[in-house]
Amino acid sequence: MNLVWLTITIALFLAQTFSMKLQKAPALRQKLLLNGVSSLLAALALGLLAVWGPGRFALSAPTLWLGALFGALFCMTILFYNLALGAGPMSQTAFYFSSSMLLPTLAGVLWFGEPARLPQCLALGLFLAAFYCLNSGQARTVPASPRWRVYCALAFLCNGTAAIVQKMQQAMTGGAQALELNGVGFASAALCCGAGCWLLRKRNPAGGKGPLALLRANLPAVLLLAGGSAGGNALLTFLAGRLPAGYLFPLVQGSIVVGAAVCATLLFGERLPPRGKLGLALGVAAIAVINL
Repeated sequence: MNLVWLTITIALFLAQTFSMKLQKAPALRQKLLLNGVSSLLAALALGLLAVWGPGRFALSAPTLWLGALFGALFCMTILFYNLALGAGPMSQTAFYFSSSMLLPTLAGVLWFGEPARLPQCLALGLFLAAFYCLNSGQARTVPASPRWRVYCALAFLCNGTAAIVQKMQQAMTGGAQALELNGVGFASAALCCGAGCWLLRKRNPAGGKGPLALLRANLPAVLLLAGGSAGGNALLTFLAGRLPAGYLFPLVQGSIVVGAAVCATLLFGERLPPRGKLGLALGVAAIAVINL
């Protein structure tokens, strides 16, 4: 059954990535507004499911404070990931973002006492090699802004730390309250985005769309982001309490990289140089090795 949940989780995170590529919001304040609305929708959906779903609603102190921390990290992750997607190629941005799996994987071994299995070590080596190939081939693909690498690095750090928070909460609660953690998290993310919008209220571009017009123009992207983020993170938290971090996070994030690269080529017309294609092949090999 875990394989089914893993497949659904990967599909939901791919939907999250595509939703940000589809957004039409050039200004930072506009991005925060769309991300805040999608986070609020995700929080409402998860909150209702936690209260009226099949499980028993519970909200412990660790879930509450770790949820607030997760929400702040998620807000920053989506913001920097969104900015990176707008400044550079989708396939390579997704790879840098997904390479944040290294942080929870290392935390699983060093902090949570999980054994370092040989297939996992080999898979991590293959992912790093793929990272290098995609990085060195970037200049010959879709042009990227000089700030692109900074956005990628910040998304890498925030996303990896958020995954560690999810793993920590599941360890502290015995694998419970996944929906509650994410409900609190997305509510916190919505508050963070709202605060950012308020701080940037005087920087709305002249002639830019108003909030309602902006939301109407981006409604499919907002709904896709809310559904992908809520479902993907809830399932990832659930699986984090049942699978080793060294297996779960590389498999999910690595599959996102391969899926995003294939879809970016088919849907957005992006092309990779030979070294970039080698990087994707190494990524596929890493996914196969980690499942041995």
